[in-house]
Amino acid sequence: MKIKIFGMIMLISALLFSIEIIDADRVINVNRSKLDSYEKVELATQRSKDGEEKNDNWIGVKLTDILQEYWISNYDKLCFTSSDNYLVRVSKEDILNKEVVLALVRNGKTLDNKHIRLVIPEIRDMFWIQDISTIKTEFISDIPFPHTIYFAEAILRNTQIRDELPPFVKVNGYTFPEIMASAFPFLKDEVLIVGKDGVKHSLDYEKYLKNAVLVINGDSFDLKSPDMPAGMWIKDLAYVQLFDVAVIFQNHFTSLTEVNSILNWNNFPDEVILHLGENAEKQSSNAKFNTGNWIKTEWFEW
Repeated sequence: MKIKIFGMIMLISALLFSIEIIDADRVINVNRSKLDSYEKVELATQRSKDGEEKNDNWIGVKLTDILQEYWISNYDKLCFTSSDNYLVRVSKEDILNKEVVLALVRNGKTLDNKHIRLVIPEIRDMFWIQDISTIKTEFISDIPFPHTIYFAEAILRNTQIRDELPPFVKVNGYTFPEIMASAFPFLKDEVLIVGKDGVKHSLDYEKYLKNAVLVINGDSFDLKSPDMPAGMWIKDLAYVQLFDVAVIFQNHFTSLTEVNSILNWNNFPDEVILHLGENAEKQSSNAKFNTGNWIKTEWFEW
């Protein structure tokens, strides 16, 4: 009897499962049977995970086969979201030029619907999202060049460290809103979050960041949020931007030139205006942060 009930549950789960593809005004539902109907490809991956070398063999469906069937070609990137709100974006260039597979089998074992996984061997496995609920076509929204930039260190000096950051326990730090409010009077819409290692997320403030915290980790801060899966947390937070205003964690960079190497700004003026209290002075944009009045600067503008 128990076996029959379990079988019925699995059958119902399979019938209810589908990945929703959102392309402009179209919504396409791709269920498990449809995924199983595509030609299969096989690929092997090697990666280091938690200090161990993991070698896996995957069998799945080329994402481009699905996109081609439904004539999906007008996009700059695809946004993948899981049922627990894990979110990754993959560029069109990567979709078309790399091996991108929706894996249905791992090491000979058929994956259940919840563990169907995006696998892209040539990029970091933090992008290998599983439990995919939606795939949405997106266009690049040009983030404006920041006109005004604050140094986080100047804000932190005037903010009391908290020894309780619920729901996180045994950590010290600050809430994300209290630190960012000094630079952004109106926290809303999508916020660009960048880690020292170059990992970037554009995240909706209300959905992901309003309850976020900055947890002290040595001489750096890790961004964590109860509204984000842990895989999306940013280690060594380095840069935050909303509209044309930004916050830089100065200790992660030697100069604005190094910041630019991560952000790839299209515009990079030769000089900036440093603001030190009531005083202001011009400075070369290429100057090192440990020279002149950079260390005393609270904010600057181009």
